[in-house]
Amino acid sequence: MTTVVQAGATTAPAAGPRWPADWDRVLDTAIRTWGGEWTTGRVQLLYKARYGDGMHRADARAFLSRRAHQGQLDLINRPDARYYTLARTARKDRT
Repeated sequence: MTTVVQAGATTAPAAGPRWPADWDRVLDTAIRTWGGEWTTGRVQLLYKARYGDGMHRADARAFLSRRAHQGQLDLINRPDARYYTLARTARKDRT
């Protein structure tokens, strides 16, 4: 399908989701406090419990992936499961 834009027409870019200002802090605190395996589903449940709203799976995956790239989480990638845990270096900092 081809989309044609009329000359002189302006199209505003679609606005992305607006995240609560404290979301990063809430997620980081939950991961450090509760530990364990963090999946996209667990992040979605935390968001729903905290804000009463839903979150897309892709957004939850992006939040976890970003923390893994920053060294805060370790990715455990098994054939039957994919989840993140608090990075070993971060665990040492907690104690």
